[in-house]
Amino acid sequence: MAKKLGKKARKFARKNLQSAAKRNRKIRNQLNHRRPRRGGRGAREDGDEDVPQRVDDAAMATNDAADALIDGLEFPEDDIEIDADLSDSDGYISEDPGCPYYSDSEDGDDVKDSIMQNGLDRQNDDMNLDIKKQKKKLKKLLDKDPEFANFLEKWQSELESYRSKEDSDEEDGMDSMDDDDDSNDANSPNTKILTTKTISEWCQLVSKEPKSPALRSLLNAFRDACRYGVHSDNPSMQRFQSTRVFYQIISFVLSESDNIFRALLEISDDANKGQIMNLRNSKKWQPVDPLLKSYLRNSLDLLSQLTDNKILSFVLTRLRASAVLFSAYPSTSSRLLKILFRLWASGDQSLSLSAFLMIREVAALLPDCLDLCLTKAYNTYLASTKLVNDRNTKHIDFLMNCLVELYSLDVQKSCERAVTSVGQLNAILRQASKTKEKEDLRKIDNWQYINCVNLWVRFLCCNYKDYNLNPLFSQVLQVIRGAAHLFPGTRYLPLRLKLVQMLNELSTCSQMFFPIPSLLFDCLEFREVSQKEQTQKTKVNFSSLLKVPKSLLKSRDFQEECVLSAIQVLSAHFAQWSYHVSFPEVATIPLILLKRLHEQTTIESLHRPVKRLIDQVNENKDFIERKREVVSFSPNDKASVDSFLQEEKNSGNASFTRFYASVAENRQPRGIGPRSLVTDTC
Repeated sequence: MAKKLGKKARKFARKNLQSAAKRNRKIRNQLNHRRPRRGGRGAREDGDEDVPQRVDDAAMATNDAADALIDGLEFPEDDIEIDADLSDSDGYISEDPGCPYYSDSEDGDDVKDSIMQNGLDRQNDDMNLDIKKQKKKLKKLLDKDPEFANFLEKWQSELESYRSKEDSDEEDGMDSMDDDDDSNDANSPNTKILTTKTISEWCQLVSKEPKSPALRSLLNAFRDACRYGVHSDNPSMQRFQSTRVFYQIISFVLSESDNIFRALLEISDDANKGQIMNLRNSKKWQPVDPLLKSYLRNSLDLLSQLTDNKILSFVLTRLRASAVLFSAYPSTSSRLLKILFRLWASGDQSLSLSAFLMIREVAALLPDCLDLCLTKAYNTYLASTKLVNDRNTKHIDFLMNCLVELYSLDVQKSCERAVTSVGQLNAILRQASKTKEKEDLRKIDNWQYINCVNLWVRFLCCNYKDYNLNPLFSQVLQVIRGAAHLFPGTRYLPLRLKLVQMLNELSTCSQMFFPIPSLLFDCLEFREVSQKEQTQKTKVNFSSLLKVPKSLLKSRDFQEECVLSAIQVLSAHFAQWSYHVSFPEVATIPLILLKRLHEQTTIESLHRPVKRLIDQVNENKDFIERKREVVSFSPNDKASVDSFLQEEKNSGNASFTRFYASVAENRQPRGIGPRSLVTDTC
């Protein structure tokens, strides 16, 4: 009879052996798919060469629920051929042979003081240091193993003989070509060294007369500057005498090109897309077309190559003035938007703002690009909200405000997209409510889902009063209520607090009452905290949490954060209805729970804020009851109910209003504060 495995052995087998066998089976299956057929071909001829890729994609989808969710929520994007309306040439414009060139040495500095010298010194030092380390390791290995040293010497001698033979063959084949190239490159304008004096002369000529032949030479120099480092083996990439010349070209072309092209086309600063499209059919457009193409394409190349955020912000600021000129080239506009959304999603605040201002300018001036802007902005926002932590909460909030502002440019068109998105959220919610399976619930307990709901709440808050958004409002409200009731229990208090905060915002913009306190009863329940847990200090931040770890459920910091967050949300709810005739009834049940919590809690730091809220609510309750006693209208008189205490509400001098302002100011750093940015954006 076989001996039974012990507990540790069974645990090891369950955790490791099965997964190892499964992994090996998966690798064998992939290798079988990649194995060539017996006919000798390496790839399948019946169109099945992409089978291994499909296997890998399926494995990735099962391992990452967040990626599966974003595939279900994102809007489909149309594939547009980039730069389809530009030529296949290298981008150079034919220059006037009479354009002046000057070969000064720029105050005694040699050409050695070039951009390559300044830009690659540090990289060369790092590479040399790595080479020294590798040589040192190799020397130790050779000293340790003489046989290996003999083996290397043998192969090194054979390699050197092979290289010498190959070099001699190449020299024989390139002699005739070098003779022809030397005669042409010496006088070619694309290989002449650009000096400060030359660029200054070109800039003066172009400033005086935009039709000057120097404009073509200046745009060619701008082309080389934008592509510097991409094709470093090209002789035209070595044209800059120093970094000063490089920045002189970039700054002048970006600063003055918009004025130059508007002067050449004779259009005003407020020109629209219609005027640009009419100009394309005129004779005036033909000589300007290759110059404008070169400027726009090279500007996009510059945006793709730059890594310094400050320089990128400068380029975007200058390029924003020429946004309407992109309407002449639709595929170039698509490439521009692709770059802009990549920069917008970056974590740098200044760069993100500059990119969004450019996106908004393109969407406003080019109506054909609005759909593409809305789609890419939404998908970029979803991709940026996969993970939320203490470092990126402000950036995600900024992206949300930008997206709301962009969608507010055309509310009717945006509302259709919002209804589609909320319908997808509702479908996910119904599936999770029906099955209650862990995978379906995880799609809702997810930052992408919550941030997507929050996006449409903010969109409603900005546009509900000016447009008929009732269908979208009812769907969003249904999603929030369903998600809040789907996750009961203490662990999901951060998620419910966020949903309750959204209800507060919807209630404020629509002036509808929602029973918000009933969703916060868990926060106001007393929990025993042991003496050991009271001394342990663990930082809890609800702004970057949806579900609390089990280890923190009984901690003092968690209970303190729950109560303070509940006070914040309840204060906002009470502040909205503090002048309403039904305030005493609204505050009755929350007051009972607050008094019970104040009596039972053993955390000293909670006594004062809870007692202060109780006193303020009681004071406002008594105030409303006194005012109700002197009125003669019935609760059915809606007009009289709406005008109740209207003068006091407009003045905002009530004690509870001042109390809520102080609470919001003190709690805002914790991440549950009021949405002041919504008002600023709208």
